[in-house]
Amino acid sequence: MRILFYSLYISICLLFGCTQSAEHMHSAAVEIEAKVKPDKQTRDMIQRVEKAYSSIDPENIQYIFNRKRAEKLKEKMDEMEVGAERNLVVYEYGVSLLRAGEIEKAIDVFQSFHDFFEERIVPERGEILTELKTQLAIAYLRKGEVDNCLIKHNNESCIIPISEKAEHIDTVGSTTAIKYLNELLETNPFNFEIRYLLNIAYMTLGKYPDGVPVEFRIPEEYFLQSEFPRFHDVASDLGVDVNGMSGGICIDDFNNDGYLDMVVSAWGYQDQIRYFENDGSGGFKDMTAYSGLVGVTGGLNLKHADFNNDGYIDFIILRGAWLENYGKIPNSLIRNNGDGTFTDVTIETGIYSEHPTQTAVWADFNLDGWVDIFIGNESTPNGENQCELFINNSGKSFTDVALAAGISETGFFKGVASGDINNDGYEDIYLSNFSGENVLYINSSSDNDLAFKKAGNELGLSEPIQSFSTWIFDFNNDGFEDIFVSGYSSDLTSPPNMLMANIFVPHDDGLKVRRPKLYKNNGDGTFTDVAYDLGLTEPVTTMGCNFGDLDNDGFLDFYLATGDPSFLSIVPNKMYRNDRGEKFEDITFSGGFGHIQKGHAVGFGDLDMDGDQDIYAVMGGAYEGDTYQNILFENPIGNANNWINISLEGKTSNQSAIGARIVLTIEEDGMERKVFHRVGTGASFGGNSLLAEIGIGQATSIKKLEVYWPTKNRNISSFQDVKINTIIKIVEGQNQIEELKLKKVSFMKGHHHHL
Repeated sequence: MRILFYSLYISICLLFGCTQSAEHMHSAAVEIEAKVKPDKQTRDMIQRVEKAYSSIDPENIQYIFNRKRAEKLKEKMDEMEVGAERNLVVYEYGVSLLRAGEIEKAIDVFQSFHDFFEERIVPERGEILTELKTQLAIAYLRKGEVDNCLIKHNNESCIIPISEKAEHIDTVGSTTAIKYLNELLETNPFNFEIRYLLNIAYMTLGKYPDGVPVEFRIPEEYFLQSEFPRFHDVASDLGVDVNGMSGGICIDDFNNDGYLDMVVSAWGYQDQIRYFENDGSGGFKDMTAYSGLVGVTGGLNLKHADFNNDGYIDFIILRGAWLENYGKIPNSLIRNNGDGTFTDVTIETGIYSEHPTQTAVWADFNLDGWVDIFIGNESTPNGENQCELFINNSGKSFTDVALAAGISETGFFKGVASGDINNDGYEDIYLSNFSGENVLYINSSSDNDLAFKKAGNELGLSEPIQSFSTWIFDFNNDGFEDIFVSGYSSDLTSPPNMLMANIFVPHDDGLKVRRPKLYKNNGDGTFTDVAYDLGLTEPVTTMGCNFGDLDNDGFLDFYLATGDPSFLSIVPNKMYRNDRGEKFEDITFSGGFGHIQKGHAVGFGDLDMDGDQDIYAVMGGAYEGDTYQNILFENPIGNANNWINISLEGKTSNQSAIGARIVLTIEEDGMERKVFHRVGTGASFGGNSLLAEIGIGQATSIKKLEVYWPTKNRNISSFQDVKINTIIKIVEGQNQIEELKLKKVSFMKGHHHHL
């Protein structure tokens, strides 16, 4: 939406004074005193990143630097004569204030404009008042979120349907928003966005459903689902509720004590990377100050792997997304030194680049025993950026061979996933393109030559247009990997609009292109989109996401973190349970997953080593003023089904065994079946543990466990009658299984470490 002041050619005197420059709002840019200072290489990269950001003109980009933009607009206003052109600048100033988190100041701007135009007859007065009321409604809704969900935060805040515990104590924001929303609906009762926000506002006051006018009410049936155990957010209890903008997550064992730790990012240019170590006793220690990472900032996404085969997990920070030609912010490859500290080795390893990106995937594409990395870059009409395929030179350096290997397609790539589509042992690449058709590259390498071939359009894998997150997994355990790719919003079709249209006019043709795609691998080189038939009928604007096995039945479920940059787009994150590969059941509301703050990177991992997967989700939006606390959903299911956790160590293959295929043969209810698992971090915008956490349903034993290692000769490790409900380690080439004596822990509610 954009106000229609452009059509006004008469001077209109403003009756109010402008507010002061925007002040800093709390975000993930916390002050941390370094107990271990960054080394020289890391400091050098910190300076490069700072220099890249400092070269950006805030007026030329639409997401970050809203505080700086507001300051510049204020200066510009002070130099302008009263009139229509200045009105437009003042309006943009109000928008920048809201995006910067200066809500009260933004309200003052919009309210003064609204009151002025309400009393006068001017061209297109109705459209102008509609826009101003919309901005006021959004600003007051955000005020309600800040005053209640952030300042008075509890573990049920902003999860719909809103519980009594999460209802707003300070009601000014929602009450005032309702006033403007109702006025807007008097003018246009068919505005789905406004109808949706009206329902949410009434929910926060405990007045849904009865308080919502029946003609605008979301049917209660929308929130009624079959029973599923309710998950609860324990992030605040454990001190891992980082409050920031959108960002990334890596869940894995960074200090090799067997328990899963976390690295968390946020994409603001001053937002500090955070490192939380699992203490093995039910808590986490914030070790950022001791990590050598203080001053390392930014990163919309993170991806982890052991790139140098030293036994310690490293990670890469991806930067520059959405900024087009202004996104020349270098990525950072961060090496784990094995002593609790990390070093930026981007330049040392030759992986330095300055292309805007948020997506990458680690895999051993040439099967030489060292993980490589593919980075999907963002091209627009304003600038083309080739994707990069960095081949690992024995852990010492990387060489970009994308073009030489046949990967030449450019696009506004928002997601990339790898998997072995044709079961030939070589990892293929699927690219999700926000600005065009999606692309599948088949890895056609030979022993001595790395090569990729673009799959033809006849496979039907190019939709949805304007897609986003993606992944490759075997949803039905038939031994052939399938592809999931999600749609996204557009300037004309917002997330609330899609949600409401799907409820009230589900057969609208416009929804078809927005619904996700689940391409079932038919095993013969062809695919069939089965998403709609399997219950994935709702268009979901997915940003972050990942998959795992919530209930340990051996079938992979998935979590979609939702939204888009607009403050309007407070739609619920979604969770889907896989019903034995035959359908997907929406358990969003019954399971307590319907968080309406912006969702981004998602990681599944057994953080308390009790045999079921917990979920960490990075929350927060694209603007400095759209921050929120990250969440950690504790899995309450426990051992209703059986399970096994498997740590793999490669020898000929890469050390962390990324790309290894695990096949379990089990017997359940008198029937033999197989469970398939590929080692990796999961979806394109998320960071699962590399620990293979596999559910086996009601099976009381594993008749056979096979590991197909990612090597050219496809080494296989095979074991019979493997003990269940244990944590084991398998080393490539060894014929014995090691049982890891890691104790189950209980999360320490209400206590966390302050260092």
